[in-house]
Order: sequence, then structure tokens, then C-alpha cells
Amino acid sequence: MSGLSLVYLLLTLVSAAVLILWLRRPGSVQAEMVWALAAILPLFAALVVALSR
Repeated sequence: MSGLSLVYLLLTLVSAAVLILWLRRPGSVQAEMVWALAAILPLFAALVVALSR
């Protein structure tokens, strides 16, 4: 794996952890933030796969 791929992998994992924390505490953040983070996770995952080849 390249260095950039590892950066995006860590970013994906951190984003997923933040999303899980937000979903465990309803009402702690605005719905738009949850939707935005959930929408960008597949992009991060695709970047990890594309950069690891």
C-alpha cells in the first residue's frame, strides 16, 4: 500500500468511527452532518481501493 492509500484508509476508519458515535447519540449533531459523512464514506473507500492497486 502506498502512503496516500494508508492516509485515506485511516480517514475512512476515523470517519466511520465518528459516524457510529453520532448515531449512538441521537440529537447530538444536525442531520445534515450525519448525511454528509455517510455520503462521503463510499468515496473514501473507493479511493483506498483505487490507490492500493
